[in-house]
Amino acid sequence: MCDEQIKIFYQEVEQSLEGDYKIILEPNRELKEEWIEYDQVKWELDSNLQNLVNELLKEDTLRFEDKVLTIYEYICLNYIYDDNVLFFFKRDLSDVNNIKYIAVDWYGRIIEENWKENRKKHNRRVCYEFARFFAKAINELLKESDKFEAFMLGDKENLHYVVGLTGYEYSVILDVDNFNQLKDLARLKLGLTIDGIKILRDESEIFQKALDKFNQDKKSELQEVEEAKQTVRTKNTIDYFNRIIQILKEYSIDAEGFCEYMRLIIEQEDIEIEKIWKRVEDAPEKRYTRCLIFDFNAKNYLLDSINKTLNVVEKENLDKQIFIENPEENEYTYLGG
Repeated sequence: MCDEQIKIFYQEVEQSLEGDYKIILEPNRELKEEWIEYDQVKWELDSNLQNLVNELLKEDTLRFEDKVLTIYEYICLNYIYDDNVLFFFKRDLSDVNNIKYIAVDWYGRIIEENWKENRKKHNRRVCYEFARFFAKAINELLKESDKFEAFMLGDKENLHYVVGLTGYEYSVILDVDNFNQLKDLARLKLGLTIDGIKILRDESEIFQKALDKFNQDKKSELQEVEEAKQTVRTKNTIDYFNRIIQILKEYSIDAEGFCEYMRLIIEQEDIEIEKIWKRVEDAPEKRYTRCLIFDFNAKNYLLDSINKTLNVVEKENLDKQIFIENPEENEYTYLGG
């Protein structure tokens, strides 16, 4: 355990990031600081992730940093972000100068055994879950060594959690599902570079070199998309969007990753978008995923993330049983997991 290094890490976070943060540790520790919180959930690994950690523990040809990145890659390739959690976020408009979003505790953060059992049936996870099992996996790699420690780092509004990793040699933040850019959960499925790791301290460039090695020969953007930007973008905007959609369909990218990618593409054209939620009709439990609505050249377009299509629609004619514009918390009782 690295109590003193965790204190230094928190100072590095304060110096490097805007906003108020807290460090979340697994229960039964003695570190007492106002910015320390103890998780109410025991940190556990999914069975496949546990098998990967067990294999990495036997692998003596890889450096620790390479093993961390191997787990990072495994998470990005084998899990998807469960954007159904965002359906339950409430928008707090009590202060027009400081509009906030409030997350519900019961979706992935404070959970029971039934939730854990249901989560075993699929690969959808939220940031709380990613941070928990990624930190747990890293600490298992360390085999109780006091050289490094991984833990959860979250904003004080409980909107987003990531993994902090610190030791005497470096401090890094590992974020597979960054809200402010295309998540690495999608980027790595597209064969792109890791973009969600922030290095706070690494004087010997130990972690930086491992990251550079991982990213070697990978591109930051799809070549087909770059070509479409050159050949189609300036000729016809909607044709350009449809070309990107066809490119993405060639990859194993989920609905949420598709929506995020297309949101960035559309907003690059200075087009304002609105979220609209579509019910996933073939799901065993009632849940929704994000789609996008936008106006262009006097027409209303729906980007359907589930079907991966872009069509002209009459917004008022959309089926209200399937499409929800402004979801409110507890619109329905979520019994899934």
